[in-house]
Amino acid sequence: MKKLAYRAVVYSLLLISSGFLLVSCGDKKDPKMEEAGKIHLEAMEIEETLHEQVEGIDSLKIVLNDKKKTVTDAAAVASIDSTVAALDAVAKSFEEWEENLVEVPGLAHEHHHHEGEEHHHHDHKPAPDVSGDQMIEIQKEIKANIEKIKLDLASVEERLKKVL
Repeated sequence: MKKLAYRAVVYSLLLISSGFLLVSCGDKKDPKMEEAGKIHLEAMEIEETLHEQVEGIDSLKIVLNDKKKTVTDAAAVASIDSTVAALDAVAKSFEEWEENLVEVPGLAHEHHHHEGEEHHHHDHKPAPDVSGDQMIEIQKEIKANIEKIKLDLASVEERLKKVL
């Protein structure tokens, strides 16, 4: 009888300690990773606002090249050429930005596809094994890069107004 009581106590202690282990090993939210996730989502919101404009760059280049055929002024031709080069630079920066996205571990979010778009594809790189502080820095850099692309695109749009 004592053995049975002893086993019951041991099993109870095992169950209780297992429960504590499960709770302690469960989904703990790292506040640093949550902060990094917020920064990531802010960057993705900026990407959403720019995506359609970047997709239209090829069309703008066609318009500019057609206009170039009608002008004879060397300064106007140079202005068109530099605007086309600036558009190319923005498109390349945007593509590189998408290629370098890094996911935040545990971040659940969706990517919205743009109207009329068959399939917008960008992959996040797997989350590197870094600390929360390091992930915040990575996401800050990603956000700063998309903000720079946004500024560059706005600058090119101003040039377009003058050229067209």
